[in-house]
Amino acid sequence: MNNTDKLNNTAGVSNSIYSTQKTEQITITRWANLHGGGPWVYFQNVKYLFLLFLIALAPEIFAQRAKEFRSIDEALSKPDSVQWLTLRSQNLKEFPAEILLFKNLRYLDLGMNQLTELPENIGQLKNLFYLDLSGNKIRQLPGGLSDIKSLHNLYLDYSGARTLDRDLHILGQLPLLRVLNIRVDNIVELPPSIGSLGQLEYLELSESQIEVLPIEFTQLKNLQVLYINRDTHFDLKKNMNVLSQLPNLKELHLEGDRFNELPAQINELKNLEALYLRDNNLTELPTSLNSMKKLKYVDLTNNRMPHILLDRYRENLGQTIKITF
Repeated sequence: MNNTDKLNNTAGVSNSIYSTQKTEQITITRWANLHGGGPWVYFQNVKYLFLLFLIALAPEIFAQRAKEFRSIDEALSKPDSVQWLTLRSQNLKEFPAEILLFKNLRYLDLGMNQLTELPENIGQLKNLFYLDLSGNKIRQLPGGLSDIKSLHNLYLDYSGARTLDRDLHILGQLPLLRVLNIRVDNIVELPPSIGSLGQLEYLELSESQIEVLPIEFTQLKNLQVLYINRDTHFDLKKNMNVLSQLPNLKELHLEGDRFNELPAQINELKNLEALYLRDNNLTELPTSLNSMKKLKYVDLTNNRMPHILLDRYRENLGQTIKITF
Protein backbone atom coordinates (compact mmCIF):
# COMPACT_ATOMS: atom_id res chain seq x y z
CA MET A 1 0.00 0.00 0.00
CA ASN A 2 1.38 3.40 -0.94
CA ASN A 3 1.44 5.44 2.27
CA THR A 4 1.54 8.70 0.34
CA ASP A 5 -1.97 8.14 -1.03
CA LYS A 6 -4.09 11.01 0.19
CA LEU A 7 -7.66 11.22 1.34
CA ASN A 8 -9.01 14.47 -0.11
CA ASN A 9 -12.55 14.43 1.19
CA THR A 10 -14.83 12.21 3.22
CA ALA A 11 -18.55 12.24 3.80
CA GLY A 12 -20.55 9.67 5.70
CA VAL A 13 -18.37 6.59 5.41
CA SER A 14 -20.37 3.39 5.95
CA ASN A 15 -19.34 -0.18 6.56
CA SER A 16 -17.92 -1.52 3.30
CA ILE A 17 -16.27 -0.28 0.16
CA TYR A 18 -18.65 -0.49 -2.75
CA SER A 19 -16.82 0.16 -5.99
CA THR A 20 -13.72 1.57 -7.61
CA GLN A 21 -13.50 3.89 -10.58
CA LYS A 22 -10.08 4.07 -12.22
CA THR A 23 -9.86 7.62 -13.55
CA GLU A 24 -7.53 10.52 -12.76
CA GLN A 25 -9.62 11.03 -9.67
CA ILE A 26 -10.50 7.57 -8.42
CA THR A 27 -13.82 7.32 -6.67
CA ILE A 28 -14.58 4.68 -4.09
CA THR A 29 -18.27 4.61 -3.38
CA ARG A 30 -19.19 2.93 -0.17
CA TRP A 31 -22.64 1.45 -0.21
CA ALA A 32 -25.11 2.23 2.53
CA ASN A 33 -25.66 -0.45 5.11
CA LEU A 34 -29.11 -1.55 6.25
CA HIS A 35 -29.38 1.48 8.51
CA GLY A 36 -28.28 3.98 5.91
CA GLY A 37 -24.88 5.35 5.09
CA GLY A 38 -23.09 7.93 3.11
CA PRO A 39 -21.65 7.95 -0.33
CA TRP A 40 -18.16 9.11 -1.04
CA VAL A 41 -14.48 8.93 -0.36
CA TYR A 42 -12.09 10.40 -2.93
CA PHE A 43 -8.53 9.29 -3.57
CA GLN A 44 -5.90 10.60 -5.97
CA ASN A 45 -2.76 8.91 -7.28
CA VAL A 46 -3.74 5.51 -5.91
CA LYS A 47 -1.66 2.64 -7.23
CA TYR A 48 -2.88 -0.25 -5.13
CA LEU A 49 -6.38 0.89 -4.28
CA PHE A 50 -8.00 -2.44 -5.00
CA LEU A 51 -6.31 -4.03 -2.00
CA LEU A 52 -8.56 -1.87 0.17
CA PHE A 53 -11.55 -3.06 -1.81
CA LEU A 54 -10.80 -6.75 -1.33
CA ILE A 55 -9.90 -6.47 2.32
CA ALA A 56 -13.11 -4.60 3.10
CA LEU A 57 -15.37 -6.80 1.02
CA ALA A 58 -13.73 -10.18 1.64
CA PRO A 59 -11.55 -9.96 4.75
CA GLU A 60 -11.72 -13.69 5.34
CA ILE A 61 -9.93 -14.27 2.03
CA PHE A 62 -7.32 -11.55 2.34
CA ALA A 63 -6.64 -11.72 6.07
CA GLN A 64 -3.01 -11.58 5.05
CA ARG A 65 -2.01 -9.55 2.04
CA ALA A 66 -1.67 -11.76 -1.02
CA LYS A 67 1.55 -11.51 -2.97
CA GLU A 68 1.18 -9.67 -6.26
CA PHE A 69 2.72 -11.66 -9.11
CA ARG A 70 3.78 -9.60 -12.14
CA SER A 71 4.87 -12.24 -14.63
CA ILE A 72 3.78 -15.69 -15.74
CA ASP A 73 7.21 -17.17 -14.99
CA GLU A 74 7.14 -15.85 -11.43
CA ALA A 75 3.62 -17.15 -10.91
CA LEU A 76 4.46 -20.61 -12.28
CA SER A 77 7.04 -21.03 -9.54
CA LYS A 78 4.19 -21.12 -6.97
CA PRO A 79 1.00 -21.85 -8.95
CA ASP A 80 -1.13 -22.73 -5.92
CA SER A 81 -0.20 -19.49 -4.16
CA VAL A 82 -1.27 -17.17 -6.97
CA GLN A 83 -4.25 -15.07 -5.93
CA TRP A 84 -3.19 -11.73 -7.41
CA LEU A 85 -1.75 -11.57 -10.95
CA THR A 86 -0.99 -8.31 -12.76
CA LEU A 87 0.01 -8.54 -16.43
CA ARG A 88 -0.90 -4.99 -17.34
CA SER A 89 0.72 -3.26 -20.34
CA GLN A 90 2.79 -6.27 -21.42
CA ASN A 91 1.88 -6.15 -25.13
CA LEU A 92 -0.02 -9.43 -24.89
CA LYS A 93 -1.82 -10.41 -28.07
CA GLU A 94 -3.24 -13.69 -26.76
CA PHE A 95 -4.60 -14.76 -23.41
CA PRO A 96 -1.76 -16.68 -21.68
CA ALA A 97 -2.99 -20.26 -21.32
CA GLU A 98 -0.84 -20.71 -18.20
CA ILE A 99 -3.23 -18.47 -16.27
CA LEU A 100 -5.72 -21.33 -16.19
CA LEU A 101 -3.30 -23.26 -13.95
CA PHE A 102 -3.79 -20.79 -11.11
CA LYS A 103 -6.85 -22.33 -9.47
CA ASN A 104 -6.83 -19.93 -6.51
CA LEU A 105 -6.63 -16.77 -8.62
CA ARG A 106 -8.85 -14.00 -7.28
CA TYR A 107 -7.55 -10.83 -8.96
CA LEU A 108 -6.49 -10.75 -12.62
CA ASP A 109 -5.38 -7.55 -14.36
CA LEU A 110 -4.83 -7.89 -18.12
CA GLY A 111 -5.52 -4.24 -18.85
CA MET A 112 -3.83 -2.23 -21.59
CA ASN A 113 -2.82 -5.15 -23.80
CA GLN A 114 -3.91 -6.17 -27.30
CA LEU A 115 -6.26 -9.02 -26.51
CA THR A 116 -9.20 -9.65 -28.83
CA GLU A 117 -10.59 -12.90 -27.40
CA LEU A 118 -10.74 -14.99 -24.26
CA PRO A 119 -10.52 -18.80 -24.07
CA GLU A 120 -13.76 -20.72 -23.80
CA ASN A 121 -12.40 -22.57 -20.77
CA ILE A 122 -11.80 -19.37 -18.80
CA GLY A 123 -14.57 -20.74 -16.58
CA GLN A 124 -11.90 -22.92 -14.93
CA LEU A 125 -10.98 -19.86 -12.85
CA LYS A 126 -13.73 -20.68 -10.38
CA ASN A 127 -12.45 -18.32 -7.66
CA LEU A 128 -11.93 -15.23 -9.79
CA PHE A 129 -13.36 -12.15 -8.10
CA TYR A 130 -11.96 -9.27 -10.19
CA LEU A 131 -11.16 -9.24 -13.93
CA ASP A 132 -9.71 -6.17 -15.66
CA LEU A 133 -9.70 -6.26 -19.47
CA SER A 134 -9.78 -2.50 -19.99
CA GLY A 135 -7.62 -1.17 -22.80
CA ASN A 136 -8.12 -4.27 -24.95
CA LYS A 137 -10.58 -4.87 -27.80
CA ILE A 138 -12.48 -8.02 -26.90
CA ARG A 139 -14.69 -9.08 -29.82
CA GLN A 140 -17.09 -11.28 -27.88
CA LEU A 141 -17.30 -13.05 -24.56
CA PRO A 142 -16.91 -16.83 -24.31
CA GLY A 143 -19.87 -18.75 -22.94
CA GLY A 144 -17.52 -20.25 -20.35
CA LEU A 145 -17.31 -16.88 -18.60
CA SER A 146 -20.72 -17.61 -17.11
CA ASP A 147 -19.10 -20.43 -15.08
CA ILE A 148 -17.15 -17.95 -12.95
CA LYS A 149 -19.92 -17.59 -10.40
CA SER A 150 -17.61 -15.72 -7.99
CA LEU A 151 -16.94 -12.82 -10.40
CA HIS A 152 -17.79 -9.51 -8.76
CA ASN A 153 -15.94 -6.82 -10.77
CA LEU A 154 -15.50 -6.74 -14.56
CA TYR A 155 -13.79 -3.97 -16.54
CA LEU A 156 -14.11 -4.48 -20.27
CA ASP A 157 -13.14 -2.61 -23.44
CA TYR A 158 -15.15 -4.26 -26.10
CA SER A 159 -15.45 -4.09 -29.88
CA GLY A 160 -18.33 -6.56 -30.21
CA ALA A 161 -21.41 -4.36 -30.59
CA ARG A 162 -22.95 -7.00 -32.88
CA THR A 163 -22.78 -9.68 -30.17
CA LEU A 164 -23.58 -7.39 -27.24
CA ASP A 165 -27.09 -8.79 -26.78
CA ARG A 166 -25.70 -12.34 -26.49
CA ASP A 167 -22.85 -11.29 -24.25
CA LEU A 168 -25.03 -9.39 -21.80
CA HIS A 169 -27.03 -12.59 -21.37
CA ILE A 170 -23.76 -14.32 -20.42
CA LEU A 171 -23.03 -11.65 -17.82
CA GLY A 172 -26.57 -12.00 -16.54
CA GLN A 173 -25.66 -15.54 -15.42
CA LEU A 174 -23.09 -14.22 -12.93
CA PRO A 175 -25.02 -13.97 -9.65
CA LEU A 176 -22.34 -11.99 -7.77
CA LEU A 177 -21.48 -9.50 -10.52
CA ARG A 178 -21.91 -6.09 -8.93
CA VAL A 179 -19.49 -3.81 -10.79
CA LEU A 180 -19.41 -3.55 -14.60
CA ASN A 181 -17.40 -1.01 -16.56
CA ILE A 182 -18.01 -1.66 -20.25
CA ARG A 183 -16.89 0.45 -23.19
CA VAL A 184 -18.21 -0.61 -26.59
CA ASP A 185 -16.95 0.85 -29.87
CA ASN A 186 -19.58 2.87 -31.77
CA ILE A 187 -22.51 1.69 -29.69
CA VAL A 188 -25.67 3.74 -30.27
CA GLU A 189 -28.18 1.65 -28.30
CA LEU A 190 -28.30 -0.99 -25.61
CA PRO A 191 -30.03 -4.30 -26.36
CA PRO A 192 -32.96 -5.51 -24.26
CA SER A 193 -30.67 -8.03 -22.54
CA ILE A 194 -29.28 -5.18 -20.40
CA GLY A 195 -32.27 -5.99 -18.21
CA SER A 196 -30.72 -9.37 -17.34
CA LEU A 197 -28.10 -7.59 -15.20
CA GLY A 198 -30.45 -6.91 -12.31
CA GLN A 199 -27.71 -7.85 -9.84
CA LEU A 200 -25.54 -4.83 -10.79
CA GLU A 201 -24.94 -2.06 -8.28
CA TYR A 202 -22.38 -0.09 -10.31
CA LEU A 203 -22.42 0.42 -14.09
CA GLU A 204 -20.24 2.53 -16.36
CA LEU A 205 -21.32 3.14 -19.96
CA SER A 206 -19.08 6.13 -20.69
CA GLU A 207 -17.76 7.23 -24.09
CA SER A 208 -20.69 5.79 -26.02
CA GLN A 209 -23.22 7.29 -28.45
CA ILE A 210 -26.39 6.18 -26.66
CA GLU A 211 -29.25 8.66 -26.90
CA VAL A 212 -32.01 6.74 -25.11
CA LEU A 213 -31.85 3.87 -22.63
CA PRO A 214 -34.19 0.93 -23.36
CA ILE A 215 -37.16 0.33 -21.09
CA GLU A 216 -35.47 -2.93 -19.96
CA PHE A 217 -32.92 -0.73 -18.17
CA THR A 218 -35.57 -0.24 -15.47
CA GLN A 219 -34.97 -3.86 -14.42
CA LEU A 220 -31.67 -2.80 -12.82
CA LYS A 221 -33.42 -2.34 -9.50
CA ASN A 222 -30.22 -2.71 -7.44
CA LEU A 223 -28.22 -0.12 -9.40
CA GLN A 224 -26.71 2.51 -7.11
CA VAL A 225 -24.01 4.15 -9.23
CA LEU A 226 -24.33 4.99 -12.94
CA TYR A 227 -21.71 6.60 -15.19
CA ILE A 228 -22.71 7.96 -18.61
CA ASN A 229 -19.79 10.33 -19.17
CA ARG A 230 -18.64 11.87 -22.44
CA ASP A 231 -21.73 10.80 -24.36
CA THR A 232 -22.81 13.88 -26.30
CA HIS A 233 -25.78 11.97 -27.77
CA PHE A 234 -27.33 11.21 -24.40
CA ASP A 235 -30.67 13.01 -23.93
CA LEU A 236 -31.27 13.32 -20.21
CA LYS A 237 -34.84 14.58 -20.55
CA LYS A 238 -35.84 11.60 -22.70
CA ASN A 239 -34.25 9.24 -20.18
CA MET A 240 -35.86 10.60 -17.04
CA ASN A 241 -38.72 8.10 -17.23
CA VAL A 242 -36.26 5.20 -17.18
CA LEU A 243 -33.88 6.65 -14.60
CA SER A 244 -36.72 7.54 -12.24
CA GLN A 245 -37.65 3.83 -12.09
CA LEU A 246 -34.29 2.89 -10.53
CA PRO A 247 -35.24 2.94 -6.83
CA ASN A 248 -31.71 2.60 -5.45
CA LEU A 249 -29.89 5.04 -7.73
CA LYS A 250 -27.76 7.20 -5.43
CA GLU A 251 -24.94 8.50 -7.63
CA LEU A 252 -25.27 9.71 -11.24
CA HIS A 253 -22.33 10.83 -13.40
CA LEU A 254 -23.14 12.85 -16.52
CA GLU A 255 -19.78 14.53 -17.06
CA GLY A 256 -18.70 15.85 -20.44
CA ASP A 257 -22.08 15.16 -22.07
CA ARG A 258 -22.38 18.83 -23.16
CA PHE A 259 -25.85 19.38 -21.73
CA ASN A 260 -27.25 22.88 -22.13
CA GLU A 261 -29.86 22.44 -19.44
CA LEU A 262 -30.81 20.17 -16.58
CA PRO A 263 -34.46 19.13 -16.91
CA ALA A 264 -36.87 20.03 -14.13
CA GLN A 265 -37.78 16.33 -13.90
CA ILE A 266 -34.41 15.66 -12.26
CA ASN A 267 -36.30 15.75 -8.97
CA GLU A 268 -37.95 12.46 -9.95
CA LEU A 269 -34.71 10.78 -8.86
CA LYS A 270 -36.00 10.60 -5.31
CA ASN A 271 -33.06 8.76 -3.74
CA LEU A 272 -30.22 10.51 -5.56
CA GLU A 273 -27.45 11.65 -3.22
CA ALA A 274 -24.72 12.78 -5.65
CA LEU A 275 -24.98 14.36 -9.10
CA TYR A 276 -21.87 14.92 -11.21
CA LEU A 277 -22.32 17.46 -14.04
CA ARG A 278 -18.73 18.53 -14.66
CA ASP A 279 -17.75 19.73 -18.17
CA ASN A 280 -21.21 20.54 -19.51
CA ASN A 281 -22.72 23.79 -20.82
CA LEU A 282 -25.18 24.52 -18.03
CA THR A 283 -26.08 28.15 -17.36
CA GLU A 284 -28.54 27.56 -14.51
CA LEU A 285 -30.10 24.91 -12.30
CA PRO A 286 -33.83 24.10 -12.17
CA THR A 287 -35.68 25.18 -9.03
CA SER A 288 -36.89 21.58 -8.69
CA LEU A 289 -33.45 20.72 -7.32
CA ASN A 290 -34.63 22.22 -4.01
CA SER A 291 -37.14 19.40 -3.58
CA MET A 292 -34.52 16.62 -3.77
CA LYS A 293 -34.43 15.84 -0.08
CA LYS A 294 -31.66 13.24 -0.22
CA LEU A 295 -29.30 15.14 -2.53
CA LYS A 296 -26.04 15.96 -0.74
CA TYR A 297 -23.54 16.80 -3.47
CA VAL A 298 -23.56 18.44 -6.92
CA ASP A 299 -20.44 18.93 -9.06
CA LEU A 300 -20.84 21.84 -11.50
CA THR A 301 -17.16 22.31 -12.30
CA ASN A 302 -16.43 23.80 -15.74
CA ASN A 303 -19.93 24.83 -16.78
CA ARG A 304 -21.17 28.27 -17.87
CA MET A 305 -22.85 29.51 -14.72
CA PRO A 306 -22.84 33.31 -14.24
CA HIS A 307 -21.15 34.29 -10.99
CA ILE A 308 -24.29 35.93 -9.69
CA LEU A 309 -26.10 32.59 -9.95
CA LEU A 310 -23.25 30.71 -8.31
CA ASP A 311 -23.47 33.03 -5.32
CA ARG A 312 -27.24 32.52 -5.16
CA TYR A 313 -26.90 28.74 -5.24
CA ARG A 314 -24.34 28.87 -2.47
CA GLU A 315 -26.73 30.91 -0.36
CA ASN A 316 -29.92 28.96 -1.10
CA LEU A 317 -28.61 25.41 -1.36
CA GLY A 318 -25.44 25.51 0.67
CA GLN A 319 -27.13 24.50 3.91
CA THR A 320 -28.24 21.12 2.60
CA ILE A 321 -26.23 20.42 -0.58
CA LYS A 322 -22.50 20.69 -1.10
CA ILE A 323 -21.93 22.27 -4.53
CA THR A 324 -18.56 22.29 -6.30
CA PHE A 325 -18.08 24.94 -8.99
